[in-house]
Amino acid sequence: MDIIVKNKLKLIKWLQVDPTIILQHVQTHGLITNSEYGKLKSISRNKSKENVAIDLLDIICEKGENVCQEFLKMLKDDDVNEISPELSAWIKTVEIKETIPAGPSNHQQNLRPSSGVCASLTASDGSTVFAPIIMNSKSGPININMNAPSGKPDLVRNSDQTKDCGRGKSKVVTDCKEFLKKNHSCLVQNVKHIDVILDDLDLHPEAAANVRSKGTNPAKMRKLLDYMNSKAIAERLVDALFKHERDLMDDLLS
Repeated sequence: MDIIVKNKLKLIKWLQVDPTIILQHVQTHGLITNSEYGKLKSISRNKSKENVAIDLLDIICEKGENVCQEFLKMLKDDDVNEISPELSAWIKTVEIKETIPAGPSNHQQNLRPSSGVCASLTASDGSTVFAPIIMNSKSGPININMNAPSGKPDLVRNSDQTKDCGRGKSKVVTDCKEFLKKNHSCLVQNVKHIDVILDDLDLHPEAAANVRSKGTNPAKMRKLLDYMNSKAIAERLVDALFKHERDLMDDLLS
């Protein structure tokens, strides 16, 4: 990270020569998420190439040392650094540390292999336990036993009202598109965290930009609901609403 910060002004100068190509490479290498890629593409259309380079470097630095080293390693590729002779000459002098390969699933933290982990997960007072993510396992099959609480029917939704829509949530509506249609007015008036919800949806950059361009939360939500024309995107929105607007969703399903 220190190398990038100390040479940030030079990197901005070199990367802004062709930020579109750089974005393709960082996405291919899994250094940024699809949502981050969409934001940077939007910036490239609406602002200067310099802004794209600045925001990209900020995103890379925020992800920590592991991703910074992977980014520098990427710059050593001749297909990448050919955009600038100065960049090509400089990156050859940079020493790269060995890291865990970066990717969409581990770019936000350094992960150490474990010979074995035993954990007990519990939830109370209406809380929900989501399935854990296990990565880099080389020890064979992993078994996870999860049991619903007994003797507390108030903590479990009626099965004919909710089901798993296939995205790992323990509680989502049965028909996501129908739910959004039925509660259109309530969602438009009450959803507040629309920008962070958009980050989770991975909408087409142009569609996301159209939503963000609206001046008020109701206008943004109304525009966002206009794009709920497929089962998959409707399910992603419902998942995001559970994540960022849990109280509202609980009220709608009560």
